[in-house]
Amino acid sequence: MGLFTNNEVKSLWPIIHRLEADYDDIRNQLKEFELKDKYQKNIITAEEAAGRLQQIEEEALPKELNNAFVAIDKALNDEQDSLILFEYTKENNGYTAFDFPRYEMVRVYHIKSLAEALRKYGYRVDIYDPEDDYGLRLKICLRGEGNKLESSKIDPDKKYILPMEGSDRFAKKDLDKWIFIGDGRTAEEAFHSTCLYHNDTFTVQGRDILDGPDWVKAIKPIEVEE
Repeated sequence: MGLFTNNEVKSLWPIIHRLEADYDDIRNQLKEFELKDKYQKNIITAEEAAGRLQQIEEEALPKELNNAFVAIDKALNDEQDSLILFEYTKENNGYTAFDFPRYEMVRVYHIKSLAEALRKYGYRVDIYDPEDDYGLRLKICLRGEGNKLESSKIDPDKKYILPMEGSDRFAKKDLDKWIFIGDGRTAEEAFHSTCLYHNDTFTVQGRDILDGPDWVKAIKPIEVEE
């Protein structure tokens, strides 16, 4: 004999159906909560997005500034009066099934941040947008308004350190070329090391600065006490 008669089972059907409906409703609510929790982790506010972009630009600036100075040095050696840098470049990212190159646009410079940094070094710069795949352009004037930049405060017989602003690197003359060096030390640490231990790793002779290109003269020098 069963626990319930047929009539008793029939009388329980509404309760059973209601429990099943309640269970389905609870299960759906749980799924909805799980989805909300899952996507809640991916929510980024506008303030967070702006902060992340600013952090990316700040971290990229030292390297981009180095690259810009290398390009400036080459332009000066070629006796150019100005230089144009592109925000993006086109790079080959493999080939298609038909053996055609597959190109992608890769960011080279954060133009606005770079322009602001170069202005601190005394450069006249201009930003314009041709509205193409290569993004913004930065035109750098390599001559001062009165022709050449002057470094009258430099003593040719003294030594100096030339720290690059926004970076832990320093300009240094190596034989006939200007290069960028650095080992993670700040300008203050490099200065104290030079003065205390007479370390010439970071030093540049004043006469070399006076004979150097405009971008070298634009760097604010730190005189070394001998």
